[in-house]
Amino acid sequence: MNKERISISQIIFILFAILIIVYFSLTFNPVTPKVNNYYQVYLGGEKIGLIESDKKLYDLIDAEQKEIKEKYNVDKVYSPTGLEVHPVSTYNNNILTVQEIYDEIKDIDPFTILGYEVTIKYDNGEKKKLYILDKTVLDTAVKNTILAFISEEEYNNYLNGTQPEIIDEGREITDIYLESQVTIKKTYISTQEHIITQADELSMYFLFGSTDLEETYKVKGEDTLETIAYNHQMGVEDILIANPDLGGVNALLAIGQELNVAPIEPLSNIVIESFDTEFQTITYDTKVEFDNTLNGDQSYVKQQGSNGMSKVIYATKEMNGVILSSSLVSEEVITEKVDKIIVYGSKNVVYYGNTTYWAWPTSKPFRISSGYGYRTHPIKGKYHFHPAIDIAGTKSKNIYAIQSGTVTAAVKSGYNSGAGKYVKIDFGNGYVATYMHLAQVNVNKGDKVEKGQIIGIMGRTGSATGVHLHFQVQKNGQNINPFSLYK
Repeated sequence: MNKERISISQIIFILFAILIIVYFSLTFNPVTPKVNNYYQVYLGGEKIGLIESDKKLYDLIDAEQKEIKEKYNVDKVYSPTGLEVHPVSTYNNNILTVQEIYDEIKDIDPFTILGYEVTIKYDNGEKKKLYILDKTVLDTAVKNTILAFISEEEYNNYLNGTQPEIIDEGREITDIYLESQVTIKKTYISTQEHIITQADELSMYFLFGSTDLEETYKVKGEDTLETIAYNHQMGVEDILIANPDLGGVNALLAIGQELNVAPIEPLSNIVIESFDTEFQTITYDTKVEFDNTLNGDQSYVKQQGSNGMSKVIYATKEMNGVILSSSLVSEEVITEKVDKIIVYGSKNVVYYGNTTYWAWPTSKPFRISSGYGYRTHPIKGKYHFHPAIDIAGTKSKNIYAIQSGTVTAAVKSGYNSGAGKYVKIDFGNGYVATYMHLAQVNVNKGDKVEKGQIIGIMGRTGSATGVHLHFQVQKNGQNINPFSLYK
C-alpha cells in the first residue's frame, strides 16, 4: 500500500513538473541582443571609433575651421582626405561623441577645401600638379603668360578672328598653344598643399616656375639692358619679359631701379605659329679685284655699292619667344642691290684672302633666328651662352665660304655631340669660322677654298629644332660676334 502511494506521488510530481515546463515554454519570451545602426570612422585605414551621426561630425569640422575659411576665403571646410565614415550595423554599444572623434583627428591629418587640381603632363611622361580655388585663375594665368610673348592686341585679334589684313609689315598668328597637356579637375584639396588663390601668383609660377622670386638687381649708372642681361646670363628679350613695365629695348633705366633677373622657365612652353611679313634691306657685298699693273699701295673704287630692298613673308614657329624654325614663303624684290667693287694693286704683291671684306655665309634674304649671347636653349630649356648666330629663312640652302682659306674640319656623317655635319675653315690672321647643322658637306679637310665658294647645304643635323645655319667665328681662339665682321 505504501509503495502504491509513493508511485502515485511521483506520478503527480512528474505531471506537475511537466505542466510547469509547458507553461514556461508557452509564456517565455527569450531576450535577444539589440542591433545598433552607427557609423564607423576610419582615418588612414585605421579604426577611430563609432558615432551616431556622420552629418554631425562633418558639421563640427566645418564649424571649427574658421581660420582655414578666412585664409582661403571659402564658405566650407571638409574632412581630411584620409577620413572615411561608413554606416555599420553592430551589437557594439560603445560609441564616441563627434567632439571626441574631432579631437582625435584634428592634429593628425589636415582638413580639405573644394578646389581644382591642375596637371601639366610633359612629353617625357613627367607630371606637375598645381592647386587652385577658381578655374578663372587658370584662364587668366595662361593668358598672362602668353601676353609675356605677344601684345594683348595681337592676342585678342587672334581669339576674336579679327586680325587685320597685312598690307606692308606685320604678323598674322595662325596658332597659339601650350606645348604640354594641361588638364583640370574639381577635387578636395588638402590644406597642407600650396593652394594658389590669385591669378598673378599663378602667372608668375607659370612663367618662372616659382612664386618666390628673390633674384633682383638695382640699376647702376653705367648699366644698359645689354650689360645687365649679359652679366646675369640672360638675353635682353628675357629681361623685357621678366620686367613688362620696361616697355621695350629703348627703355630708359633709372639709377636704383629694381629689375627682376630671375631666369624664365615656363611650366609649359608657349608656342606661337605665324606668318611674318617684313621689308628687308638687302645689304650689298664688297667685292675685291686685283690689278697687277698697279702697285700694292694703290686702289680705287670701280663701282659704288647700294643696298636693295625686298618684301618677304616667313612661316615662323616660336617657343617662349625663341624662333624654332622660320622658312621663306615668298619674296618680292623691290630694289636690287648693287655690289661695291674695289680694285687693289697687286704688282709684286701676293694676297692670301682679304680680311677687310667678308662674304655673307648664306643667300639673301635671311633671318637671324638666334643671336650671339645668352639665351634659353630651344631644346634643353636652360640658359646658356650661344657663341654664334643662327641664320634661317633663306631662298637657297647653299652655304658659302666667307673668305678664302683652308678647310681644317669637314664632318660628313654622325652628329658630333649636337653639331651635326659641319665645316671649319681657317682664313688666316687668326680668323676661323665653323658652319654647323649642315645637310651636306661639299669640301674635304685640307681643301683650299675661295671666298664665296659653296662649301655645303643648310640643314638640321645634330641638335637643331629646324633648318638653319649655326655660324660661329673665332679670332685668335676667342669667340666673337660674327656681325662684327660686317660693320
